[in-house]
Amino acid sequence: MTKKFLIAGAFVLLSAFSLQAQTKLSIDKVYSTYLRNSGTIMENKQIKGYFFLYISDKIDKHTNEYTLQILDENLNKVRDIKFQDSKKLSLLEAAYNGNSLAFLFKNGDNKTLDMKVYDIDGKLKFTYSTEYDKKTDDLMKRYETLNTDEGTNQNVYDLGEKGYASVLPLRDGKQRTYEVDYYSSQEKKQWTYTPDDDEERYASAEFLGSTDSLIILEVMKKSRRLSGKPSAHLIGINFITKKKVFDIDNEEDEYTFVSSGVEPVKGTNKIMVFGSYFKKGDNIVKDNSQGLAVYGIDSKGKVLNKIYNSWAEDFSKYLPTNRKGKIDNIGYLYIHKVIQMPGGKMFVVGEGYKRQASAGGIALNVLGALGGVRPGVGVTKIVTTDMVMMEFNDKYKITNATIYDKTNNTVVSSSMSDDYSQHAIALYLKMTGAFDYEFTTGDTDNSNFAVCYSDWVRSSEYKGQTFNAIRYNGNKFTTDKIELKSKASRLKVFPAKAG
Repeated sequence: MTKKFLIAGAFVLLSAFSLQAQTKLSIDKVYSTYLRNSGTIMENKQIKGYFFLYISDKIDKHTNEYTLQILDENLNKVRDIKFQDSKKLSLLEAAYNGNSLAFLFKNGDNKTLDMKVYDIDGKLKFTYSTEYDKKTDDLMKRYETLNTDEGTNQNVYDLGEKGYASVLPLRDGKQRTYEVDYYSSQEKKQWTYTPDDDEERYASAEFLGSTDSLIILEVMKKSRRLSGKPSAHLIGINFITKKKVFDIDNEEDEYTFVSSGVEPVKGTNKIMVFGSYFKKGDNIVKDNSQGLAVYGIDSKGKVLNKIYNSWAEDFSKYLPTNRKGKIDNIGYLYIHKVIQMPGGKMFVVGEGYKRQASAGGIALNVLGALGGVRPGVGVTKIVTTDMVMMEFNDKYKITNATIYDKTNNTVVSSSMSDDYSQHAIALYLKMTGAFDYEFTTGDTDNSNFAVCYSDWVRSSEYKGQTFNAIRYNGNKFTTDKIELKSKASRLKVFPAKAG
């Protein structure tokens, strides 16, 4: 039995600063689709179109027909790409780099990861295939959520017009490490980087960003598999020369720095790295951070400057923050986006999350204790709280912060909410797409922008999902909200073109 689904984009009008609904588009003859099999096509931060991958036919018990549909920014269909493949085919992730689309598929029959690169007109340019074994597949399942709508990009990233990179967990004997794969979109060329340092036998990597020649990773290393105290490293790999360029480990620094994002500074050879910093000797997985830091480095990994903003002294001027980095009624902050402005200042978008007592979880645990069984429900739960917009000057010191209220939405109610540290929980929330932050859109120079997020409202006037925008016009912030009342079981809003 086939079905259909509707697409409706929400226009963020950066000139008029208002929200309006766009005409709906209906796609028929859909056997199966998942929200993570869809996304936006962006170029220089501007919307150029959308893609949707869905099962369009059942060929036999082993084979499906798949359709990849590409739309332009006005939701006009550009091309349908149909192909037949294994029933055990799943799209892990997709990316766009300005002149091509890349899709990473997992083929359960062939036990391969297949990267397919298409041009913008839908013509297949290159196919790259690599085998995976059962052990590595087990590790990959920590990063993927097959056949569900949960999850955000964790493995595939665009590197500008030159191509794409994937960062995957790797199991080699008793080692737990990672590999970086580069896929060219300009010619048929692919290579794999695997760490060969002895201390990287037990390591995990997260993609932070890229420049015109560098892939930049945050790598957590442990000397022993069961060691609970990893060290943080900022690693740069040149995807032209295929060599590691730098490994910054903070061993000689006053603090331990754990980076969470990078941003090349336009018109310079400088890279801005931002993240949390800890007391020397603290466990970066379990202990509380001291605040947020910004490092300036060059393309060779030389640290040019370090700026620290502490919770106790700097942030407390603008937010009710204690020394553990916890904000009253908000909890801990997760940083989603750094927005560089013309002139040097920047805005940082954060979202709060915290533990709360779970009445239902406590009751179930009491009943479980009486019966001698521990349920998989925690006595606490994790909720996402408010959005926080922070302003920093051109010296990267905080100068203002504003809290934007939203509903405390429960995102984790399992036993992990009792046992995991706030940092591990934040990574889990990011990986599963549990935060309410959606996306940021705006002008290419960020002189105007809108930060968008979802919320669930439970008031006497309205109960349901809302879509919210925090808009900046170059001088001041305003907010807007639309109600998304719908009979659909799931609803997702994509960014749309401005104007």
